[in-house]
This record gives sequence, C-alpha cells and structure tokens, in this order.
Amino acid sequence: MTAPDLAAGTGARSPGYYLRLIGGQLRMSVLAALQYRLGFWTEGVLGVVWSALGMAPLLVAVEHLETVEGWTAWELVVLTGCFTLVSGLFGALIQPALNESMNHIRRGTLDYVLLRPADALVLCLVTAFAPWRLVEALGGLILIVVGMIEIGRVPAALDILSALGMGVAGMVALYAFGVMILCASFRAVQLQNLTFLIEAILDFARWPAQVFRGFLRMVFTFVVPLAVMTTYPAEALLGRLEGSTVVTALATSAGLMLVARVLWLRALRGYTSASS
Repeated sequence: MTAPDLAAGTGARSPGYYLRLIGGQLRMSVLAALQYRLGFWTEGVLGVVWSALGMAPLLVAVEHLETVEGWTAWELVVLTGCFTLVSGLFGALIQPALNESMNHIRRGTLDYVLLRPADALVLCLVTAFAPWRLVEALGGLILIVVGMIEIGRVPAALDILSALGMGVAGMVALYAFGVMILCASFRAVQLQNLTFLIEAILDFARWPAQVFRGFLRMVFTFVVPLAVMTTYPAEALLGRLEGSTVVTALATSAGLMLVARVLWLRALRGYTSASS
C-alpha cells in the first residue's frame, strides 16, 4: 500500500480545524514539559543566555569600528533580539517536529500519521513542540524593546506591520527548508543532524545582511533568506525598510514554501508504508 492510498479520503479541512489541532498539540506539549518545571525554565533561560553571549562579537566589532555596516550598538541589540526571537521559535516549533517526523520515517511508522483525517504535512509539522524554547523567544522580544528604548525611537504602526510581515515570511522560509529536509529523509533516513545544520546556518543571521557581499549576499537573501528572518524585521522597526524589499521578501518566502510543498507531494508518492 502506498502513501497516497493511506492518505486517501481525508478530505479538505477548514483552517479552524487545523488551528484547533495545533492548539491541542501545543497544549499537550506544554503540560508534558511542566511536569519537570525546573528543566522547563532552565532550558529556556539557558537559551536566552547563549543568545545574549552571541552579542559579544557584534559589540566588539562596534567598539573598534563604531558601527558595523551602518548599524550602531543599540541597533545591533534590536537585530540580536530579532535573531533570538527567530531562534527560539525555530527551536520550539520547527526542530522538534522535524526530528520526530524523521523518526517516524526511519521506523516506518509514518503510516499512523497518514491515516489521520488531516493533511499529512501539517500533521508532521505539529507532531512535537519544545515549549521551553519559547522562553528564549520572549527574551528576544525583551531585547528588541530595550534596544528601541535606548535608541529613543517609537516605531509607527506601518513599521510594526512591516516587521511582523517580515517575521512571518522568515518563519515560512524556515518551515520550507524544514520540509525540504524532511523530503530528503525519505531517501536517506539518517538525516536528523541536518536540523542542527539549519540551526548552525541560522547563526549567521545575528549579523546584518550588509556584512555579506556578492554571492553570499544573494544566497542569504534569496536562497537561504536569513536577511528576511532578522535584518529586515529590525530595519522595519528602525524605519528604514523599503516597500519593494517587503514585497520581494514575501514573494521569496512564498516561492520557497511552494517548492517545498511540491517536493513533499513527490516524496510522499514514493513512500511505501511499513504495512506494504
């Protein structure tokens, strides 16, 4: 029996159905994590500390150069806040689900996911969460607020809307790369470490996109859009992001997700269930 046979008959579901599904899974993950409260808070606080320590090279660069490609020290704090927020969301929402879904593929238990009455890709992307990493995301928000206060700037409503749009586009891009790795695991089951590769690549996003030149600048804008994830939201809050950049970033992220969806459907057609 092939994957399409297993998934047949699930039918279309409303957005409300999937929101309830995601909410239920997140609630169960939080309840499970709170059984070990010390570990919950320790993991989250450590994530904030490590992200804060990551500011050291940025601040050293500012100390010697006064600015880094036009970014002052407190503007870099805002950028680091955006990076910490994205990193926390990746660790809380995306990485655990990818690892668990890869384990399903490796063990041949993806059948149980495909048999459920919902879109298989959505189920794979919400199968597990690490809610303690949300503490790290909260730390990122605090850094952003502190940086903006020190700069003395109150962003306009349009700036906040642009920053939120860039944040959503960045998360969509991260999900797209996660799906592509998930597709690759159908062919090579020992790819769990690639989720950590994404995390390592994401570390470059703590630097302003202007630091990169030529080929790397193109890659980190259109192929692995790190700029969309951190630099553009920070620039939006600082009031210097152009409207054309917003449109380009949104189109890039949407294109990546479309490619990821097509690859997922192709990978699913080639999957043979353990019950075959």
